[in-house]
Amino acid sequence: MQVGTRRGFLVAAAAITASASVAGCRSRGDASHGSDDPLDVPSSANLPAARESLAADGTTIVLGDPGAPLAVRLYEDMSCPACAEFETEGTAPYLKRAARSGALQLQFTLGSFLGPGSKFAANALRAAVDRNRFADYHDLLYREQSRVRKAGGFTRDRLLGLAIMIPGLRGPEFDAAVLETKHREFVEAADEVLRKSPVAGTPAMAIDGVLVPPERRELFSERSRLYRHLKKAARAKE
Repeated sequence: MQVGTRRGFLVAAAAITASASVAGCRSRGDASHGSDDPLDVPSSANLPAARESLAADGTTIVLGDPGAPLAVRLYEDMSCPACAEFETEGTAPYLKRAARSGALQLQFTLGSFLGPGSKFAANALRAAVDRNRFADYHDLLYREQSRVRKAGGFTRDRLLGLAIMIPGLRGPEFDAAVLETKHREFVEAADEVLRKSPVAGTPAMAIDGVLVPPERRELFSERSRLYRHLKKAARAKE
């Protein structure tokens, strides 16, 4: 069922527990053995960092080559426990490796329907793009999300404190962007994109513009099934 209002997201999010298997804030295995297929990228692969950029729409953060033929969009809220599970235990790390291998472009729409902390985090992540540190900072915030949530959520000071752990991220421009919420227009616009989308909750995934339906939740947790799904999508474009 689609949730078309911010209240709907919040009510559904409240029903999610961190122990749910990427069940979603409403709105494991790695079977790779290595090959020449850029989509079949193992967790041990030594890959260069992915290019980071802001798309022309002004609301999408892109990892990887913006010209890559295969596009995977992730809809997330940085305060969503199910998003943290997807990013730390699900198939998100595989998608980031695939973006680094050149197999796809990974697009992020960052919602902030779970409160001020989500807005502060989305603003800080937008600032991290300017330092080419989005991917590392994004990973760190999700790893620390549970601890931060217990302490009251993301704040500007907590976000700056965590940023110290990412080499090359802290600096006068980044610090000012976080403290002054420089990218508030980006935050509000991205949240509006999520609100107006057909997404019923986070995390959500769209492959080449086609939203993954709720009954395919295994694509958020099983690397081998997501690989096969992406491979099929890539063949359809040939």
